[in-house]
Amino acid sequence: MGPASGTDLLLLTGVTLWFVDGARRRTLLFRWSLVIGLAVVFVATLFVSLFFALDLGEGVTEVIKWVELPVILLVLPAMVATRQAKWLAAALVLGACLQAGIGLYQFIFRIGPDDFVILGRFMRASGVFAQPNPYGGFLGLALPISLSLALWAWGAFLRDGEARWRALLWGVFYTGATGLIGAGLLASWSRGAWLGAAVGVLVVLVLRSRQAAVLSAITALLLAILVLLGAFSPALLPQPVVDRVADLPAYFGLTDVLAQPVTDENFSVVERIAHWVAAQRMWALSPWFGVGAGNYAAVYPSVRLLRWEDALGHAHNAYLNFLGETGLVGLAAYLALWMGTVGWLWRQARGRMASSVATRTWRLAVVIGVLGMIAHLSVHNVVDNLFVRGIVVYIAIWLALIHVDKYEVCS
Repeated sequence: MGPASGTDLLLLTGVTLWFVDGARRRTLLFRWSLVIGLAVVFVATLFVSLFFALDLGEGVTEVIKWVELPVILLVLPAMVATRQAKWLAAALVLGACLQAGIGLYQFIFRIGPDDFVILGRFMRASGVFAQPNPYGGFLGLALPISLSLALWAWGAFLRDGEARWRALLWGVFYTGATGLIGAGLLASWSRGAWLGAAVGVLVVLVLRSRQAAVLSAITALLLAILVLLGAFSPALLPQPVVDRVADLPAYFGLTDVLAQPVTDENFSVVERIAHWVAAQRMWALSPWFGVGAGNYAAVYPSVRLLRWEDALGHAHNAYLNFLGETGLVGLAAYLALWMGTVGWLWRQARGRMASSVATRTWRLAVVIGVLGMIAHLSVHNVVDNLFVRGIVVYIAIWLALIHVDKYEVCS
């Protein structure tokens, strides 16, 4: 494939045409922000790690992928008019709906490899991602935003005003999208995606309403207790659910699966933990700057555990993956990026939530939805690495939409 994918080339073409046209018209305008600054620092750490890379080509590919984040944050707000932002957001949600539709078709009609068969008569959905986990992760990123926009639309519909029936159409669209995306997420049969989506939805409900916050917190606590108890006591849950949660204790170190014989039932969890160990060994080789961005697969043969020959592309834990590839410096920059982003988003939302009128705006709904999206990302990345197949671009576009000025006209 080379260092640049089709998405990379399309983005490069769009930015180049915009830059040339803006330079000709002398209308180029860039606005800096905390998020952009932190993204640039993170990219810089990835670049430094390339000096330690075994496979420079894979490293360059990884750096290009992350360079797109600050580029989109800088350029897209200047390219998109304020009134167009609402339609771009709808298009992003619609894209997730299309993926959900493809996945449900695969699920119902058993389209996919034999390894994805579940419950004896269905197929794990994977969309165009080819794997259920990143597919479920993508839908989990979109779900909190779609839900937040659905709540905004129905709130607007319940208020009197000239735009009431237009709000009804938005409400129907985002409610249907939320249901479809949720169904596709369930069909992925991805535990990491389920857990991440649950946290993301909880964040949206908590920030939208105090009453919803209390109810959601109680419900989440009860569900968490039920799932954990079900992992130890199978009689508490339906058998298909038991099969999906039975090995959860291993992820928290409550059982030593690496010392157990590998079976069909524990294969996925043992394989994942074996790759976590490999990432830790990579970190030991170069603690400060890692073995090179994108070089997990290249270094894997020298640090792998016996019997686990396939590198799988990443460590199935984004945090350990960055620790191994970019060291303590890279992991610190990564954590600073997302912690700073959450802080920036919270400042965007806090002042508006203090006003009963401002809380009804579309912009706040997007901010809250994106906070839910980052919550999903943070949780799911504990058991996977979602930064594949253009997901970085998808996240960047949502963040860039919040940089667009004067969203209040879309309220």
